[in-house]
Amino acid sequence: MKKHKTIFSVILLFLFTLMMSITVPAAEQPASDTKSVIFLFDSSGSMKTNDKERLAIDSIAQLTYALPSDYRVGVVSYNTKVVISQKPVDSNQRTQIMKQANKIQYEDYSNAGRGLQQAVKLLKEEEAEEKTIVLLSDGEILMKDASTTKKSTSLYKGAIEQASKAGITIHVIGLGEQMKNLKNPIFDAAEETGGGSYLAPLPVDIQDAIDSILIEKLDIKQTNLAIVDADGTQESFSFDCPFVNASIVRILLTSDAPIKNLKTNFQAEDAGQINGEKYSLIQIKKPSSEKIDIGFQGVSGSRVKVVIIPEYQIAPQVSVEYVDKVPTAPEAIAYERTARITYSFLDYENKNLQLWKEPYFDHNRVGLTLNGKDNLEKALNEGKLTIETTVTEDRTEEVMIDYGKLPFYVYGDNAVTVQLEGPALLPVEEPKPPYLLIGGGIAAAVIVAGVILWLIIRRKPEPLPPDDKPEPSKYSYTGKLNIYITRTPTGYDIPPLTYNLFRLPSGKVMSLEDVLDSCSVQEFFEGADKIYFKSGPNHNLILTNNSDCTVMKNREILMKKKSYQITVGGKVDIIFEDETSELTFQYKDLKPSEMR
Repeated sequence: MKKHKTIFSVILLFLFTLMMSITVPAAEQPASDTKSVIFLFDSSGSMKTNDKERLAIDSIAQLTYALPSDYRVGVVSYNTKVVISQKPVDSNQRTQIMKQANKIQYEDYSNAGRGLQQAVKLLKEEEAEEKTIVLLSDGEILMKDASTTKKSTSLYKGAIEQASKAGITIHVIGLGEQMKNLKNPIFDAAEETGGGSYLAPLPVDIQDAIDSILIEKLDIKQTNLAIVDADGTQESFSFDCPFVNASIVRILLTSDAPIKNLKTNFQAEDAGQINGEKYSLIQIKKPSSEKIDIGFQGVSGSRVKVVIIPEYQIAPQVSVEYVDKVPTAPEAIAYERTARITYSFLDYENKNLQLWKEPYFDHNRVGLTLNGKDNLEKALNEGKLTIETTVTEDRTEEVMIDYGKLPFYVYGDNAVTVQLEGPALLPVEEPKPPYLLIGGGIAAAVIVAGVILWLIIRRKPEPLPPDDKPEPSKYSYTGKLNIYITRTPTGYDIPPLTYNLFRLPSGKVMSLEDVLDSCSVQEFFEGADKIYFKSGPNHNLILTNNSDCTVMKNREILMKKKSYQITVGGKVDIIFEDETSELTFQYKDLKPSEMR
């Protein structure tokens, strides 16, 4: 009954909106907290054997140029003593790092203690929010005799302790087969500072370790554009770039052989190019074209990896819209107020430019923490987040914004203050003459009678549908899903994906949406949350379609609300509810090597 009184009271609705923008003025914008990284490099004589092609030098380039603009980068190299010590420099001076790195010669012993001590010293002098050391070594600490080896080992342990106290994180990359033993004292630096330990059996594997550190530890988003097996001729390709108006877009080419004749075609505010022995970097400021063409010549038999690293420097803006209505409770003294809070994101340098309005960015999620305790996530829609909340009194919300789940790097402001105003008091009514009260009473009686009649003849609301998720299975999962997405809602291609079912707990029921989320697919596919998988007998997979998607197996349309067994090798095609997206998956066996 209360619900229908509320509906009726809309006749008395008092609605007004008040727009209020809260943006930190440019002059008051705090400088973004910087981060500092030092690449600590073992250049002892054993590296001549373990890195004949000097690919480790290119790994320094990859780390140096892949880091966003709010990182300062330095390099320290050691053999018997510290031979290179370059303190961290700003992003516009990174060529200094590579000039120093290219001077490195592999010779003498391995004084890791002195090297780590110097790297820690340089970072302790940095005023940075985050401090990181990436250490690459091909062996244990080894000097010319036992005494000096013991001294270097002692220095190494002391430097680890200093790093831990100073909040410095150390990641260690072990190069070569002899570094397979993770109990090697070199790896203690990672274990005791909360860093990661990585093994690179061959020099070409260093790049994978660097990628892991960038993506998993430093949260630097990069996307593979291409891996090209060069044949000695000019290679060329073009790609759609959704990152229009990004602060910087870096395209990094790395190879195990020289890269020549690099040519590009695009439109941007500014651009630059850096060419090394076995790497090239294209740095684009504020690209304005959605297509970028690249051409280069690689040595026949070499492999060239091309990645894109976009970054945005942003300034968030908040606007508040209020909607007031007359409450139904007779004892109420103020309006019922709802605040609609909208977050939008502006370019840090050009506050008139709103970012992320293109369809590519829709459905990407941004985290919000209110007053240090209430956490929520919202999906972008046309570059904005909208939240509704009830306001009963004046209050202030301190909001921290988390951009970590966006598929690109974001820095700048991540804190805003939102001032919310409490509702106005209801007006006090003047006493009415008796004849008005009588007439009002008759009118009210007629209205109430009409409401009662409507309640009698209204249709009863239909009950909510029950949860249509299938019951758990008693069988165990095997195999994997090879997934091919041929069309996405925003028109961008997604490379083939593989989802390993083997390690899932038996009985788990998951949706296709869960699978795509686990594969880090950012696109939204309508209906994917109602297509379910569970394990079946004889190593089969059970598929249940409770969506309005068109699901076909071997050209047979699978009926809705029915379950079907997918045998090993079975192939299923799905056209999603929006009819603009298509997906194909094949249920395959795992090779023994994939089960380890």
